[in-house]
Amino acid sequence: MKRKEFIKRSAFTLGATQLPLFGQSNEGKENASDETPSPWLEAEDLDDYKKLVSDLVSKSIELKLQGNWSPGKVLAHCAQSIEFSINGYPEMKSSLFRGSVGKIAFSVFAFKNKMNHGLEEPIPGAEDISNATEIKVGAKRLLQAIDLFSKTAESSLRPHFAYGELTKEEYDLAHTLHIKNHMERLLN
Repeated sequence: MKRKEFIKRSAFTLGATQLPLFGQSNEGKENASDETPSPWLEAEDLDDYKKLVSDLVSKSIELKLQGNWSPGKVLAHCAQSIEFSINGYPEMKSSLFRGSVGKIAFSVFAFKNKMNHGLEEPIPGAEDISNATEIKVGAKRLLQAIDLFSKTAESSLRPHFAYGELTKEEYDLAHTLHIKNHMERLLN
């Protein structure tokens, strides 16, 4: 059984998909009429994003996003989340939240294969990332974070600040959906 099918089936089993916890975001809907979907929105895992970010660096591909955060900051923010899954998040929601609302939220996102979150909200307690972060700097940081994550043993991963304990497979999905949610703001 494929990883995502397993996660989706697990979420369905929990019945979490019936909870109206999260509204549909209209962010990034401007590209909905495009004939060819962006590969940034079609990526299925961190390996796919590693290839896209590598191309971004090596081919000097331009990346334009809606909103106030620069593309460099967005990429560094996504890297920061991956780094925290390895080193530990600076602030955690309560264990009660992580074991209930957080688990349900992740299950819903996994089932829908789509995340909705505040796209210009820093990770709680995280060091601020400058909006002047150059795109290549953010991209290289994201590549390093993905590489480190791929080499990290599942037993070494730290709990997510909101979702709690995740397997490596679940974390890969969480990080993939996180990046994808930010890439919904693509302009090109």
